[in-house]
Amino acid sequence: MLNPAIKTFVAAADSGSFSRAAEQLYVSKVSVMNQINALEMRIGVVLFERTNHGVFLTEAGASFYKNVKKLLCLSESAVHEAREIGGVKTRNIRVGASMMRPCNALVELWERMSGGSQDYQFSIVSFTDGRDGLQRMLKALGDAIDCFATPCGSSRLLEEYGFLPFSSCKCAVAMSRKHPLAQKKILSWEDIENESMLLVRRGESYVLDELRDDILREHPSIRIVDFDGYYDISAFNLCERRGYLMETLGIWKELHPSLVTIPVKWKYEMPYGIIYSKNPSETVRAFIEAAGKCMASKGSQGGEG
Repeated sequence: MLNPAIKTFVAAADSGSFSRAAEQLYVSKVSVMNQINALEMRIGVVLFERTNHGVFLTEAGASFYKNVKKLLCLSESAVHEAREIGGVKTRNIRVGASMMRPCNALVELWERMSGGSQDYQFSIVSFTDGRDGLQRMLKALGDAIDCFATPCGSSRLLEEYGFLPFSSCKCAVAMSRKHPLAQKKILSWEDIENESMLLVRRGESYVLDELRDDILREHPSIRIVDFDGYYDISAFNLCERRGYLMETLGIWKELHPSLVTIPVKWKYEMPYGIIYSKNPSETVRAFIEAAGKCMASKGSQGGEG
């Protein structure tokens, strides 16, 4: 409903790159640049700082981004309400997505379970992965978005939000491609002795707290480096810059081009699933229940959970 350049602007802001925005929107990079240039001329201010390492919002651009996100949500709500009044029955699920929490796993899961049924339509609401990126997504639940797919090993989040697990992610180790261990296919505890390993602080994840205790008890030569809060792209940058090892997940293996992710011979894995509000709308509640029943039925037939 809004000017197409607005969605292009949001895609560029979220990805930090005109090229990645073009890939997401299935248009050329030149088209993205032309739309952004025209938008800046129309508004009369520069929205992006262009650099060799990507694009970054200016102060004016950040303000514009904040308000545009609100407009996109209002526009989507207006369309949904008009369709409801007009008797068009659509069940729309607004899925939050970011670089570290992509939505494709959730949508693909539903397509597999439903056999291609069009019972639900999915609208993607993009978020950035700043230091407080996960908190922004959680705060938006029930307001700007309905749910999102994420690893979840936090007891606090499980208490405060609904969570439907549909798989698990094995914990792995990331490191710079220049690291001596980077050529290995799989790591053992012996390989990572005497290394420095980046971990989120104690209390953020019961899975990683168990891993931390194992290191402290059985492998004290490994030096733990605490990362404050949940991972964002700065954690991966820190890992590459300082030469640390970093606990990570396989789903993030393509996130940083200078890092390689290698599986480890250990038991740790993170639940992965759909997180949603404790008080979801009727549509979201029905979707979660349907997804749960489909997975239970698949599991009882001997398929993967």
